[in-house]
Amino acid sequence: MNRAIATATITITLVRRWTPVALAMASMASACFYPPTQKPPAPSKDEVTLAQPYDLVWDAVHNVIRENKLRVNADDPNQGIIETETNRFTLDDADCGKLKGVSGKYAAEPDRAATVVYYFRVKPKGHEASIVSVQATFSAPLYIPLHRPRDEQCVSRGKAEARLLKQVAEEAAAIHRPTFVKPAS
Repeated sequence: MNRAIATATITITLVRRWTPVALAMASMASACFYPPTQKPPAPSKDEVTLAQPYDLVWDAVHNVIRENKLRVNADDPNQGIIETETNRFTLDDADCGKLKGVSGKYAAEPDRAATVVYYFRVKPKGHEASIVSVQATFSAPLYIPLHRPRDEQCVSRGKAEARLLKQVAEEAAAIHRPTFVKPAS
């Protein structure tokens, strides 16, 4: 009988002693996700008016897409829409939220499976001008310890769109229609 009481006492003592330690370890190993707090850029910041006709600007947008190695998903010149996709973006381009782990809060890094979709829209503005706009949608899978992986929409910082619009403006300024020279008789 004494042996049974001693075993029960030791078991209760061990459970009481190690339960707080186990709970502390579990709370440190678990992580939390805090969604992005940054506001998306204003609509006026993702569009530019160029003093070039629609067809030249359309070609300039395609040249920029080729230079940046973007995959074209949709291309409709009648509506002025081009949808492209890539899996290259960094925390400078988008805010994907914060993760809380053992060492504190840190920014959620996009991994190789993260994608960004750029929507280019080109509209004529009269005969000799065009409006180009770019919108980006960033998404990245999040791997939070002790949780199932999930896809998270990141908030654009507006830098990628500004960079692409600048490239389009530079490319459009460099493109000119060939001039017709009457052959000498």
